[in-house]
Amino acid sequence: MNAQTDPVTDAPAFDMKAGQYTLPSLLIRRNDPDGLDHYLGEQVARLPRFFEQAPLVIDLSRFEGEAAPDFPVIVGMIRAHGMVPVGVRASSREQIEQARMLELAVMPRLRTTTARPGGEAAPATAPAAPREPLVVEQPVRSGQRIYAEGADLVLCAGVSSGAEVMADGHIHAWGPVRGRMLAGVRDNTAACIFCRDLGAELVAIAGRYLVSEDLPSKHLGRSVRIALQGDRLEFTSI
Repeated sequence: MNAQTDPVTDAPAFDMKAGQYTLPSLLIRRNDPDGLDHYLGEQVARLPRFFEQAPLVIDLSRFEGEAAPDFPVIVGMIRAHGMVPVGVRASSREQIEQARMLELAVMPRLRTTTARPGGEAAPATAPAAPREPLVVEQPVRSGQRIYAEGADLVLCAGVSSGAEVMADGHIHAWGPVRGRMLAGVRDNTAACIFCRDLGAELVAIAGRYLVSEDLPSKHLGRSVRIALQGDRLEFTSI
C-alpha cells in the first residue's frame, strides 16, 4: 500500500532518512554517583543553553569499576540536570540489558584501529574518499546549524551568537565567530579549527571542548589555530 501523499506537492507524507545529528556523550569510567552529580552541575552551570534539553549518550565503553553502574540513578540524575538520556554505549551484556529495560537505545561501538608491524596504526576499514569542503559564503545567523559531513567547513562570513557550525574535518572561519564551533565531530582527533577572529561561545575538537569563559584571553579577537593535544585544546597564534 502506498504511503499517504501531500495533496499539494504529491510528496509522501512520511519518509525515513539518515539524520545529520551529533550527540554529546557522557563518558563514565567509575561508579561515583556523588561525583557525577557534581560534575554534571558544573557543566550545566558553565553552558546552560548548550545542555538544556540536550540529548545525551551514556558511554560505558571504558567503565573500569567492578560494581555495575546504577542505571536508574544515572538516568534520573541526567534528567534532573535538564538533559535527555537517549542511548547507551555499553561494554557488557549486563549493561545492554539494563539499557533496554530503561528503553534506551543501544549505540554501536566506536570504530577502532589496528596496529601494523612497527607500531603504525591502520584503519579497521578502508577510508572513504574525502569530500570537497563545504563552503558557506553567507553569515551563519543565530539559531542556524551548519554541518559539513565527511568534509572540512569553510566559513567566508561571520557566525552569530546562538549559531552552531560543525565539521567532521577542519573548520576554517574567515569572519568573526560568536557562536559554537565543533570540528572533528566523529572522533577525528587530527581536526583543527582556524579562526581569524575568535569570540566563540564554545569550541570543540573530537568532543573535547572549552566554553567562552575558559578561552585564553590573549587569543580573543585574534587569529588562532586550535588543535587537540592529548585531551587538551591547544591555541596557537597565526
